[in-house]
Amino acid sequence: MSSEIVSLDLPRAQAVPSYIEALQEGYYLGIQPVKTPEEIAEIQVDPNAHLQSLNEQKTGTFETPDGTVTNFVPYETLWLIQGDTFIGSVSFRHELNEVLENFGGHIGYGIRPSYVGKGYATQALYLTRKKAFSMGIDRLLLTCSPENPASEKVIVKNGGEFIDISYKTYGYKMLTKRYWVHTKT
Repeated sequence: MSSEIVSLDLPRAQAVPSYIEALQEGYYLGIQPVKTPEEIAEIQVDPNAHLQSLNEQKTGTFETPDGTVTNFVPYETLWLIQGDTFIGSVSFRHELNEVLENFGGHIGYGIRPSYVGKGYATQALYLTRKKAFSMGIDRLLLTCSPENPASEKVIVKNGGEFIDISYKTYGYKMLTKRYWVHTKT
């Protein structure tokens, strides 16, 4: 990790070129698929529209693959940035619904491939904990696949306390390990 300060902020235009590079490397967030070359090209055509779309609050409901209907919750997409270099991002859900309580948790995150294994995911979760604490959230529910020891390690490094393995998959193709992480750092 460089000695330059890393911040967790709303997406910003100065980091878009680096974000495009990350997408081309195969960067993705949480369980979302990797962007196709066509999707990346669309972002390059109108990066401001893409930036705006990242934090447009969705209202109403959505349906999981098994047909469960649940409400959207307030959230933020935050970018982990060093200078103008995009390192990764966090999807921080401010509340939980039934699906998030059992499957998704408060946070989804992703680190661009060229920065994986350098402590940035641990730092992103730490910075998200601080933000949650400042919002009055005492603890965060974090989830990861039992087949993802790297994510589990990040959660445990941030004080994660194992709850259980949730078998409620809502039609997604994975089980989830659930952890509570206190926000006071």
